[in-house]
Amino acid sequence: MSIKRIVRIALLSAILYVCKVALEWLPNVELVSFLIILFTLTVGIDTFYVTLIFNTLELIQWGFGTWWISYMYVWPLLVLITLLLKKVIKEEFLIWAVVSGGFGLIFGALFSALYLFIDVKLAWSYFIAGLPWDAWHAVSNFVIMLVAGKPIYKMLLKVNLIWNGQNSIRRDLSNEKRQEDRNNKDI
Repeated sequence: MSIKRIVRIALLSAILYVCKVALEWLPNVELVSFLIILFTLTVGIDTFYVTLIFNTLELIQWGFGTWWISYMYVWPLLVLITLLLKKVIKEEFLIWAVVSGGFGLIFGALFSALYLFIDVKLAWSYFIAGLPWDAWHAVSNFVIMLVAGKPIYKMLLKVNLIWNGQNSIRRDLSNEKRQEDRNNKDI
């Protein structure tokens, strides 16, 4: 793995973690689902590494608990879902908003699946008690993706071009510089 790739993964992980921490005061309103979908659309499979680092940072902040084990499969699952749907949905952000909202709705079910191995009644009670929160999670995920999905996606595509050395801004500036040099020679 190249240094450039490692740095990109680290930066995306830091952005994901900081956005999570910044919105912790709002119950079930988060940018994690939103950013994981957009990161997967723009950088692809490397988002698996981003979720692994994000989960490790969450472990460092909050300590170990069963919730952390759930995080280890819930967030990579969102990356996998996005990778599988990427070619079908493409840049249809109304549909990505539905996917993001749907993921928010099933988040509690995915989270409580771990408790099936402990006690089925515990898993069901955890899931049912969390349904109102999952509904709110779904609404907030849907709205965030619907409102900010396309503009942030386009910005991430531009950043990705710059990151990969295909910076049209740099080319435009160098073209302007060459034109300016030609004009100065004419004077």
